[in-house]
Amino acid sequence: MPTLAILLALSAAAAWAIGMTSAKPGVRYMDVLTYTLARWSLVSVFAFGYGALTGHLSFPGWTAVGWAALAGVVDSAFGGVFYLLAMERTSAYQTTTLSSTAPLWGVFSAVLLLGEPLLWQTFASAALVIAGAALLARKSPDSHQRAGLGALYAVITGVLWGVSETVPAKLALNSGMTPETLLLVFALSGAVGMSVLLPLLRPRIPRRIERRGIFFVALSSIAGAFLGWLLWLHALNLAPASLISPLRGSTLLFAFLYSLLLLRERPSRSALAGIGLIFLGVLVVSLAG
Repeated sequence: MPTLAILLALSAAAAWAIGMTSAKPGVRYMDVLTYTLARWSLVSVFAFGYGALTGHLSFPGWTAVGWAALAGVVDSAFGGVFYLLAMERTSAYQTTTLSSTAPLWGVFSAVLLLGEPLLWQTFASAALVIAGAALLARKSPDSHQRAGLGALYAVITGVLWGVSETVPAKLALNSGMTPETLLLVFALSGAVGMSVLLPLLRPRIPRRIERRGIFFVALSSIAGAFLGWLLWLHALNLAPASLISPLRGSTLLFAFLYSLLLLRERPSRSALAGIGLIFLGVLVVSLAG
């Protein structure tokens, strides 16, 4: 695997973790629907500005646009809502852990749907990442009655993220779409998809906006979504999706470190063991090929 692809993927994971971590305080000051819509609307603006400045925006055809739009709706709209609902119901540790099963679903969706080979290194890496996530999940479970539902939402998030970030995104790139164009279509589709869901979900989720929520939306949008996805798409353009996808698991490591700084959470022994397994999984997939 190209070294540049590894560095880009790990950088994307570090950026994504900013968005994952800032979501915890973010949903305290803003409802999940407004948060998601504002986030991807802001990313769309930055994606268009960046693509226009670099001159890398293009139209490779409706097939590529369709794949990119599908990735955006599934990941940004549905995945984003489930993730924030999980954050409202259970701990940040459990939410980031269970949603970080995305590499597992990404690897197997690439094998099943893209026809990519399942190398033993890829399987071992995904297994180590998931084992590490399981150990991290053992940190003092949330006592809230809705914690079980929150855990389920986090797992659903992992499935949605893993599949959408691997299969439709890779197919869009294979169809000739540039990473900058894909990011723009992805973000716009997420914002449009959320706009469609808004009137259906609003009766159950009242509107709530506070000034502090705007800060966390901006942080999550620019540092998390925009930068993270730009780095990830460039990495995906350089290496097979089945090899790159396990590196997404390192997002959990960065989210863990950020939670120490921003949320002041303390690591347990099982959490440290989980981090070690994730590091080992990243090393295995990095040496593959």
